[in-house]
This record gives sequence, structure tokens and C-alpha cells, in this order.
Amino acid sequence: MNSHNPEKLATPIAPPKSQFDSSSARPRWAVLFAGLSLLLVGVLVFSNFLLLDKVLLYKDVGADSVNDSYPYFVHLSDYIRREGLPSWSFCVGMGQSLFYLMGSLIWDPVIWLPREVIAHALIFQHLFKALIAGLLFFRFLQLRGLTLYASLLGSLLLAFSCYMCTGSCWIVSADETVGFTFLLFAMEEAISRGRWIYIPFAVALMGLVTVFHFYLSAVLLCLYVPTRLFELHGWRPVELGSACTRLALFALLGVGLAAVVCFGSAQSILNSPRGSGTIGNFTWAPTPALFQLESPVYYVTAALRPFSTDMLGTGDEFRGWLNNYFEAPMTYCGLLCLLMVPQAFIGASRRQRILYGLFLGFVFVPVIFPWFRYLFWIFKGGYFRAFSLFAVLGIITLSMTAFSRYTQRKPLNLWILGASLLLLLSVLYLPSHEIQMLISKQLKQTVAIFLILYAALLIAGQIAKRQSITGSIILFLTAIELVHFDRITVNRPTVTKQELNERVGFNDETVDAIRDIKASDSSFFRITKTWGSGPATRPSINDAMVFSYYGTLSYSSFNNLNYIKFLLAVDAVSSADIATEAQWTPGLVGQPLLSTFACEKYVLTKTPVPFETAEQFEFMRRYGNIYLFRDKMGLPFGLAFDRYIPEDLFLHLPSRAKPEALLHGVVLSEQDAEHQSELSDSTQSEWNRPVSNAVRCRLACFQRRPCDTGA
Repeated sequence: MNSHNPEKLATPIAPPKSQFDSSSARPRWAVLFAGLSLLLVGVLVFSNFLLLDKVLLYKDVGADSVNDSYPYFVHLSDYIRREGLPSWSFCVGMGQSLFYLMGSLIWDPVIWLPREVIAHALIFQHLFKALIAGLLFFRFLQLRGLTLYASLLGSLLLAFSCYMCTGSCWIVSADETVGFTFLLFAMEEAISRGRWIYIPFAVALMGLVTVFHFYLSAVLLCLYVPTRLFELHGWRPVELGSACTRLALFALLGVGLAAVVCFGSAQSILNSPRGSGTIGNFTWAPTPALFQLESPVYYVTAALRPFSTDMLGTGDEFRGWLNNYFEAPMTYCGLLCLLMVPQAFIGASRRQRILYGLFLGFVFVPVIFPWFRYLFWIFKGGYFRAFSLFAVLGIITLSMTAFSRYTQRKPLNLWILGASLLLLLSVLYLPSHEIQMLISKQLKQTVAIFLILYAALLIAGQIAKRQSITGSIILFLTAIELVHFDRITVNRPTVTKQELNERVGFNDETVDAIRDIKASDSSFFRITKTWGSGPATRPSINDAMVFSYYGTLSYSSFNNLNYIKFLLAVDAVSSADIATEAQWTPGLVGQPLLSTFACEKYVLTKTPVPFETAEQFEFMRRYGNIYLFRDKMGLPFGLAFDRYIPEDLFLHLPSRAKPEALLHGVVLSEQDAEHQSELSDSTQSEWNRPVSNAVRCRLACFQRRPCDTGA
């Protein structure tokens, strides 16, 4: 281990084998046992979804499952059957590329199912991801030399951690847990056993989540690989650098494997307001100063969320930082970890203590000083998200390392264990009325009981010298804890299986209206739908994808940049609220003339009066409480102009004049106009007239019918 032969560093040095790895049959039995344990806990946590009436479509703060993930799953399911691989769709916004979602075909297998069964299949998809993440982490811990009890316990703690459970409604959290765990397993397999074959596939899969996950993968590998090699081999810079370089080359193979998809999708992401950075910093305040502190409620949230995901409230009732259940730290990964992390330093070598201390610094410094968390995200926001996951992976690894030593009859420091228990209980029962008002009293008592039980078992097992038996009892107790706490997290208000069969939500009368419209009209047209059919408490904007029609609204983190610029230019969205409206984009709803310009031909509404009184619309049919109107001035897709309007002039027009101007000429920048010499410059006096006759005549011209207005 201390040899100075550089060849020996390249040869993997396996950590000491545990007492459970003495034969090739036992590891296979151990993996099977771990898989069955994970499935059992998963069934108990999600029993209301598997056996009763719930589906994994949340109505509360997890409404992204209904308003974002589900519409995309349904639309992609239809798309691959009609068109093939995702490319372009007019059902998203006013039309944009779907290529960046190619990775979803692998990460979200429900897409390959018929749309009718997707909602029912979501629970099985999530449990499958939890099983894979747990098994990968189980093998990862075994490769590090941990005992069966510690490896199995660690796999349960990760598979049913806060981060993984929130993946039941925010799909990317589950994908990240699986992907980063696979990445750690692949690197440990290469370091410990010389099998590098998993590395390219792990990196490629992370790139299929989003291109940005290449960066996050690089961060994780830069943190783990050098420290792990240093832990095993000591400080030998040249040899360590050489080994890191070789592993980096294997990782680059993964980038190459995913290049066809990822670099193509990078264009879609970079051509969005969020990816390009051209429209402000979404949802986050400016980057704080280097050592600037946060609000008191922020630190209370950071201190209490490791005790339970729901310690400060569940879903919409969350009372912590930002009142945001998802954006707050997601660091709960079992109460045993809080007691065992300090024990990782007991019995560790000096080298390991240095590394463990650096890791804790990586976790605590960005929490205390948010600037460092912005640095983690290359100043694109102050998210916790993947930062929380990296912390959870490290915390579980450290705590299970200490627990593994315990099951091998290596003593804990009981003074430190007692001090840890007292410190944790003092945080829970801090004598501050304001803080105690935020905390769930019932959960606080439950957490205290579990902490005391864990400490008592650890002490009793060590005194009686029955650590192995105590380890199995703690494993069982932890499973009970995870089931109890996670059921609180996941059993929030959801869509029910009964609702999926009723004429409500995405199965309302809109289905009949769209079917009849398509049966009678085969031309290109858009439909304006003035309300969202989604069953969640948040409005649904992606109805066009579920009902398969062309609209102008879109809810996406990566809306097309030109789409947003167009809406800004015609004042359909406000520049003052662009951080919100660039993601939750209202399209051209409430803009009749702009909708006409954008090929609107039909309107579906529950408030018919404004359309009944407007000469522009003709009533066609009623479907329950839904009214169908036809836009009599509807234009075809693609208009021809012989004049243009200078872009600078157009942008300075009053809002009411812009829709009319678009019907008189194409808007060109000065640079583009230089290459269109056949177009004449349209002066403002030619088209800046009242909407009445001039616009009507222009519309009649586009529709190839006579102008009867006299204009």
C-alpha cells in the first residue's frame, strides 16, 4: 500500500473483504437478499399506490408530476408511435424541438407504454428506480469492504431517502439518484477491481438526463476519485495523477457514447432562456457576497430537515425556507446516520480523518455561506438539489463505514455517541417559541424516540459484545423508521384511479371536442383553450400535449428562446415578470388578433360570453360546460408579404398596434433587411390605422376571399 512502484497504483487494490464475501455464491445470495429487502420496504412505503386507489400524480406542490412530467410522457408515447424518435412538435408552445428529451426514452420506460396505462405504471417505474439505486449502492458499499448489514442498511437509507422519495413526483430526483449511484459504483469497481467497463455507460446515462449532468458528473468524480485513491494509496502525486487521467479517459468514452443525443440536445437547451442566460437568473436573487449569511428560517430548515423530510410540514403545508418543499435541503437519509457520522472518525487512519473532515467541510460550508453553493452551480442559482444528493451519498457512506466496524466488534466511542444524542435532542427541543411553532410536534417526539432507541441499542450491543445481533435489530428498526416517515412524505393528495375513469381532469369533455374538430378539419390550425384541465391545485399549461392539439402555451424549463422573444416583442408576456413567464408561458391566450395571426382557428372555453359577443367568433357546439367557437378570421399556416417593418420601429409601437402591424408586413432586423432587397419598407402611415377596415381587408386577402369592407 505504501509501495513506490508506480505500476502498483494502476493495479486495483481491493479493500479488505468482509466476513460475508468468502465465496462467490454468497455475494449473489447477498444481492438477492438486498433486492428482496428493498422491494419489501418499497411495497410498504407505497402500499396505497400499489394496492389502493392512488397514482403517482400529485395535486399539491408536487403538481409538476401532473403538469409537466405526465404531459410529456403522454405526448412522447403518442409521438414515437406516429412519428418515431422525438424531433419537432407543434404541441409544445408554438412549436419546438423535442430532441433534448431523447434520454427520457431510456430513463422513463413508461413512455413506451400506451398513453392509457402510463398513470398506473408510474409507481412501478419509481420502485424499479429505487430498487436499482439501492442495489448499486449496496454493491458500492461492498466494494469498499463493508459488511452485509452495513451495505444492506446503506442501500435502504439511499433508496428511501428524502431525495429518492421526492423523485416520486419530481422525476429528475430519482434519475439523479440512480445515475450518480451508478457512477460511484462504476468508479469503485474500476479502482478496487480493475473493471472499467461500467464507467463509459454510467457517464453516458448521466448525459442523457440533461447535458448539464455531464458537469455534475465531473464534479462528483473530481471529488470522489482523487480522495478515494489517496485514501487507499497515500500522497503520491505523479501516480495519482496518472491513475486519475486514465479513469478520466474512460469517462470521456461515455461522453462520446452519448454525443449524438447530448450535443444535439445541448443546442435545444442553449437555445432557451434558461440555458442561454440571455433572460436573467430564473427564480433566484442575485449571487450573495462571499461570506453573506441567509435568513434565520433558512438555517432552521437546514438544521431540522435531516431529522425528517416533513419535520417542518408536508407538501403545501411546508413552513421552512422559501415555503418550498422541493427547493429546501433534502438531506434526510435516516436518523442512524446522524449518530454514526461522528463515529466514522473513531478507528480511522489519520489520512481518512483528513478526508472525512474535508467532506464535512464540503457539506457545511456551502450551507452556512450560500455563495459557495452558487459556486457549485456555476452561479446559475442557489439550488440544493444535486448538492443535497452528493451530501447524502457521503453521509451514508461515512455512517455505514462506522456501522460496519461496529458489526465487526470494533468499539464505538460511547462518550461521543452520548454527546451526539444530546446535541441532536437539543436541536429538536431548542427553547425558541418561533422555532417550535415551525416543527411538527408529533414527528419531533417520534424522532426523539428513534434516536434514543438507536443509541440504547448501540450501547447495549457493545457492552454485551453482541454487535452482530444488535446490527440486525438496528437494520429492522431502520426499515420501520423509513416506512413510517416515507409514508408521510408520499401519501400527499394525488389523483386517484377512480378519477382517471371519470370525466374530469385530463379526461373531461375536451377529449370529445378535439376528436370532432380533427374529424372535420384536416388543415393546420391552432386551438386556444382558455382553462387548464389538470386536476392539481396549480394551473395546467401543457394541455396541448395531453389532448394532442396545437396551442401556444407551454410550461417548460427549456422553452425555445425565439418563442419567448416573440411573446416579449408583442407584449404577450411581461418583461417585468419574465423569470416566471419564460417557464410558465401563457402564450397568446387573451390576445384575439395575435391568436388569429398565429393560425388560431378554434376556441374552447368555459366562459362563452366574451366570444358570443365578438363578431370574430362563431359558436359551433357545446360539450357539457365546454363551448366550442370557430375564429372566422383564422389564417393559414405561413403568410406571404411583399413589405417589411423594421424591428426597431416595431418594438417601440404601442401594444395595441403590434397585432395589426404583423398583418401588414414581416418584421425584420436591419441586418436581415439588407439581404431582402425585393421587399419594400412599409411605413408606419400605411398600416398604423384603426383595426376595422384595413385589418379586415388584409385578413380577407390572406384567406383568399373578397374584401367587402370598402377599405
